[in-house]
Amino acid sequence: MVGYKIALFIHILSVASWFGGLAVMSVWLRKSIKLNETGISMTKSMESVHNLNVRMMIPVAILALAAGLYMLVSGNFGADKPLWLTIKERFGSLFILLYAIGLPIYGGKLFKKVAEGGDQAVSVVKRYIALLNTTLVVLLFIIFVVSFKF
Repeated sequence: MVGYKIALFIHILSVASWFGGLAVMSVWLRKSIKLNETGISMTKSMESVHNLNVRMMIPVAILALAAGLYMLVSGNFGADKPLWLTIKERFGSLFILLYAIGLPIYGGKLFKKVAEGGDQAVSVVKRYIALLNTTLVVLLFIIFVVSFKF
């Protein structure tokens, strides 16, 4: 039972850190777009955000997945799991895997486009912001479903 509570703590801490980190990175990139007009480079901001995302947010997401899977295995849910747990287990796990695999690839391509420079840099950064905001919305949906235990 103690292992389950530790896993729950790690799971909640990981999801909260992941959500907060993504929100901060999104705001940071929006600010860099505004500062770019004054001559400060968006490339450095994009590089920092992408590196932070790959080096910190993906491991945090994987930690949330591992703790969640541990809780599922050690819990006494039987064959008839509630709907909220099925959504969390299947949709949440799939989303974390897609995030951990897809973000470094797609984000790396976007970063390379920004590093090349040109007129498209602002629109590319806005696409990265949209990717971060989409991730936030999906996380919020999962947190909502699990919190209200539909």
